Parts: sequence; C-alpha cells; structure tokens
Amino acid sequence: MKPGMTASRWLRESEVMKGHRWVRPGSVPWLSSSDWHETDVVSLDGDEVRLVAIAAKRPGTGAFRKLIWAIEAAGLKPVVVCPMGIMPAILKKWGWVETKVGTTYEDREEQWRPPRQTEAQGEATAAGQSTIPDDAPARAGGPPAAQGSME
Repeated sequence: MKPGMTASRWLRESEVMKGHRWVRPGSVPWLSSSDWHETDVVSLDGDEVRLVAIAAKRPGTGAFRKLIWAIEAAGLKPVVVCPMGIMPAILKKWGWVETKVGTTYEDREEQWRPPRQTEAQGEATAAGQSTIPDDAPARAGGPPAAQGSME
C-alpha cells in the first residue's frame, strides 16, 4: 500500500487489478447509498457480487439481509470475501459455504457463498424469495427480520 492511501482505496484498486469492476454505493439499485458507506468495497466479477469490505451505516437494522435479497433479485450471486468480526458466525448460521481460493499470498482469499440451490430453490429466488432461511437470525444471536424489513 502506498503511503497516504486509505485501506478502502487500496482494496478497491486491488479488486480492479484482479479484473473486477468496482461498484460505488448508490450506482446500482441493489447497493443503496442510504445503507452503505462511500468507502465500502464491493465489486462485480461476472454475475458474482464480491462483498469485500462493507459496514452498514446503521448496524443491526437488516441492511446486510436487504443487500443479499436485492443482489439475488437482480439475478446476481453474493460472495462475501474474507469476512471479519462476527460475520463468519452469521454466514455459518445462514448455511453459507466457506471456500478458500488462490495459492499465493497475493491471491489467497476466503469466500463465503449461499448453499447451492436446488431447482425449486432457484425458482423461489427468481420469484423474489431469498437464499437466507426465514428462521435465520439477522445477526448472530439476534432475532430474524421479516423479508423487506429494515428493523
């Protein structure tokens, strides 16, 4: 990282160098600038949305759940890259699958994806339902939020 460069800028530039397209919050319908910070790092790799470094403006209000639903509703696939803090526990409770990709220090990363869908689940997602189980907690140890709910 160059002197004076912020971590978020370095991560954005790294994503672009990998061939991914950086997505600015508010520039697409599924990444609301009212929920996400300008400095958050999200990129596109084909039909996968790489959630690299994000922090909701109002944690605990369902912003992450809403983001996942919106990504899926757009016909895209969410991928959480190298989650930190409590996020791995949340993803595990949701049944997401962790894989490690890459072979070198420069390209090694942990990726979490929703479980593979059956044909029926794929049809449900296309109909506006989410891959997040209805009874999954909104945050580890927290109550589930209703679909479309911000609270």
